[in-house]
Amino acid sequence: MRVKELVISEKINVRKLIEVVELANQFESEIFVEGDNYKIDAKSLMGLLATIKRNSAITIIAKGIDEEEAIKKLISLLK
Repeated sequence: MRVKELVISEKINVRKLIEVVELANQFESEIFVEGDNYKIDAKSLMGLLATIKRNSAITIIAKGIDEEEAIKKLISLLK
């Protein structure tokens, strides 16, 4: 299992969240985004839309055979 924390410093729009979901769906690993009061599947657009905001501190958790690559690509997309 790989875990990475980051802060969403820029305003994040729907298009960017769609890119996150599409990227997450390319991996076999389970990928979750966790915040103060939530843990959602990164492959769920509705979940991301409801929770990810500017200045949010989040943790990305990936578990599976391609977890390392998944974490790296998602972090680079969200930075």
